[in-house]
Amino acid sequence: MRTIIVHPSIENLQQFSDSFDIEKLLQSKGILPWLLANGWKYDDESCLIANIVDESTSLDEVWESNEFDFNALPDESKEKLNQIIREKLSSQTD
Repeated sequence: MRTIIVHPSIENLQQFSDSFDIEKLLQSKGILPWLLANGWKYDDESCLIANIVDESTSLDEVWESNEFDFNALPDESKEKLNQIIREKLSSQTD
């Protein structure tokens, strides 16, 4: 059996998409696959955002977080993150 360790960026995952179901991975309940699928780099910042979103129950709680200044993000990133959070929160209530 071969083990392949892949740095979890979308580009790297796509190279190995024949080894596993990338669509299933990106549809998992965690926020990190959503971030990666929408062009976020895998780093400490994206992990922190994923933790904040996973621990929050509303959009307001996410945007008012003391752990990360979401308002400092560029407008494009804010809109992308807002869309991801909405989808994440709506999937939690289903």
